[in-house]
Amino acid sequence: MEKLKNNEITQENLEKTQKKLENSKKSTKKCEIESEKKSSKIKRFKSAVVGLSLAVAILGATTLGLGVAYGVTQDKVDAYGTQLESVYQKNYYELVDNVNNADMEMSKLLNASSSTYQKKMLTEIADASKNMQNNIALLPLTGDDVLESVSFVNQLSGYTTILEEKLANGESLSQDDLATLQELHMALISMKDNLNRISMDMRNGYSILKASNEMDGDLNSFTVDFNQIKANDVDYPTMIYDGPFSDSVVNQKIKGLTGSEVTEEETGKTLGKVFKDLTSYSYNGRTEGKFQTYNFDLKTSDEQELYAQVTIQGGHLLTVSGQNVSDVKNIDMATGEKIAKEFAKSNDIENPEIVWSEELNNQAYFNIAPKENGIILYPDLVKVKVDLEYGNVIGYDAISYYTNHTNRALGSASDVSVSIPSGFKIVTKRLVLAPLDYNREVLCYEYQCEKEGITYYFYFNAKTGEEENILKVVETTDSSKLM
Repeated sequence: MEKLKNNEITQENLEKTQKKLENSKKSTKKCEIESEKKSSKIKRFKSAVVGLSLAVAILGATTLGLGVAYGVTQDKVDAYGTQLESVYQKNYYELVDNVNNADMEMSKLLNASSSTYQKKMLTEIADASKNMQNNIALLPLTGDDVLESVSFVNQLSGYTTILEEKLANGESLSQDDLATLQELHMALISMKDNLNRISMDMRNGYSILKASNEMDGDLNSFTVDFNQIKANDVDYPTMIYDGPFSDSVVNQKIKGLTGSEVTEEETGKTLGKVFKDLTSYSYNGRTEGKFQTYNFDLKTSDEQELYAQVTIQGGHLLTVSGQNVSDVKNIDMATGEKIAKEFAKSNDIENPEIVWSEELNNQAYFNIAPKENGIILYPDLVKVKVDLEYGNVIGYDAISYYTNHTNRALGSASDVSVSIPSGFKIVTKRLVLAPLDYNREVLCYEYQCEKEGITYYFYFNAKTGEEENILKVVETTDSSKLM
């Protein structure tokens, strides 16, 4: 009877696991719907994809672990493993189908002349991309980084959605748009070919579950195999929407917070220090997340209402959010830059350098990075939003800074030889610390270049001359920024 009871417990846990997998699908869809309501939908979804993948991987390991813990027979454990393998394979083959559909629809799009039909194809590609995101979320991928394949799917979804909105506003696809779609199509074909390669391996006995239990550092074998679905001979640029490395949260472990815990009352000193025009503030609870914060509602002398978060450790200003939609502009961008840099300095950002700026609806957005020994530290980026009517700071984001900031041995650059493709005009060159894949921070030469009216950023290793990354700027009509 005791043996039967143990089997029942394990069966119950399997059912719970399968139910959680289904709930993960629903949760992913819900995240997708919610993200469409917000301007930062594409970038926030990236981290959600990886998080869900980690959760599913843990559930898979837990199911097999329970079999051992409760004394279930090996046959029963094997049966549960077979069921979990079926779940993984189902999602993998659905991913293959969605990639094949997107490939076919992209081919039709590139040969279509009617804007109505183009919009229809863009809608279907965006839908297929979101389905891919759901499929990937339910595969046992591990590691802290957004894999290239995951990043590509997010880009495909985001870019096609942007073009869909462009056509909906009565505009037409430009030659640049079509050229980018052609690049994405080539990458999609490469992805399809490599997915089919793994499918052939699966027909010959490859087990996703078994590969997911074989760890190589932070990555399991399935993740390593899956991350190779982007072929090396297809070179598509990463697309950026609001500046290079605008979401450069490289490390999961918080490295930049200093000081001891402060009380709610003590944080008033922080607010008074950085907001010279502050007239009142009221406590609005605390947040228990990656960062523990005290939250406040603020009011300034021009009746501006803001929401601010101050870290419990050290009393550092973490975020500020506010909005002022106005047709009045009294402050120019040059003055806005000075205000933004002074605000960054007041929050202990040393030698702040403007690395990206944008003006939208009489609000100025500035990405600012500290500069050390002439090197731009992109991982330590902060964002500042300035109201150009009153000249006040109404937005601030220091999450990347306090996640990554630490004392570093930056080393020195070498006089390396780099190769910029023909047809590109070099606009600027500077030395930067670039956050790259697999939690790497690499000293690079950054070349801002232009070709046919499009801005690209090339990053070459400052010690070896090896090309590390390419970013492509995508102009959008979306007036909201991640602040």
